[in-house]
Amino acid sequence: MKLNLFDQLNQFLRVCQGELFPALEQELGPLTAKHRQLVKVLNLIQLEKCIGGWSGGVGRPAKDRQAIARALVARARPIANNRQ
Repeated sequence: MKLNLFDQLNQFLRVCQGELFPALEQELGPLTAKHRQLVKVLNLIQLEKCIGGWSGGVGRPAKDRQAIARALVARARPIANNRQ
């Protein structure tokens, strides 16, 4: 059975609420609403799949690129706040 988009998002949120957040809170302590929002976004967009594990050439190792990409997402402001 193929889930529609709404059901997929509901399943994603249930996993975040039931497994991911409790594991993070056990490791890091209480999460703020912004922390939870960031975790949801990073988990949903899965940047690691876009950056890949290219292992050749000069430059930063792939793991550093993934960390930089996650940091850029964390630093980004919502679109509504960019209109100043």
